[in-house]
Amino acid sequence: MKQTLIAPMNKKGAVVETLNLVGAVILTLLTLAVITIAVFLALTSLQNAGIFTSGTQASNQTNNIINNITVGATGFFTQVPTIFTILGIVALIGAVVLIIYFVSRMGGGAKGGL
Repeated sequence: MKQTLIAPMNKKGAVVETLNLVGAVILTLLTLAVITIAVFLALTSLQNAGIFTSGTQASNQTNNIINNITVGATGFFTQVPTIFTILGIVALIGAVVLIIYFVSRMGGGAKGGL
């Protein structure tokens, strides 16, 4: 007896799942951007609050943390256009598959298409 753990998905369901994935990735990137901005603003406020004496270890550590977050966020978000390009290609492929699926179902394509 053969068991399948994952139910087979038709083409229409695969395209919907692809578009859901694209939306989830975009939402995740926007959430990361908001969190990064909030942390940066909080640390900058801490630095400008005058709590630490200039030149002390605590002041230097705060400056180092702000610099690390700035460099890390800048490095990550410079790669975001690449991620959006890949997502756009995936969505485009999904749309083409969906169009082919509907055309073949309406009888406009050759018999035995995809």
